[in-house]
Amino acid sequence: MSACVLDTDVVIAALDRRDAHHEAAAAAFGQMSEDETDLLLSAVNYAEALVRPAEDEGTLRAAVDAIASLRIRVVGPDAATARSAARFRGLGISLADGFALATAAVYDASVASFDKRVRRALRPAGLQLCEPLA
Repeated sequence: MSACVLDTDVVIAALDRRDAHHEAAAAAFGQMSEDETDLLLSAVNYAEALVRPAEDEGTLRAAVDAIASLRIRVVGPDAATARSAARFRGLGISLADGFALATAAVYDASVASFDKRVRRALRPAGLQLCEPLA
């Protein structure tokens, strides 16, 4: 079984039908489910994905339940992962994106992202894009 670390934008796109990438995210999740891909999400990216839903308790509960229903495993970073995330900032990405890449490096996983900056950073980081988004 392969593993894929989800960037925040992919989770948001899957949850929000109005998002420009919703259809692509839904198709990718369908393919990864079919392939039994292990879906991972850094706790940092999990928090980032919940910022807007957290404005309303009902919306937050729905988002938390939706993430759980997608079989996404939230993983916490340790100090070494945090150091790697800080280093990945040098590739022109946000700190939260750095956590997605650092988590992928720890779990020997690919990365799912729609963000062009993150996609450009994958090769220098020694990582690959998740197949359903390639």
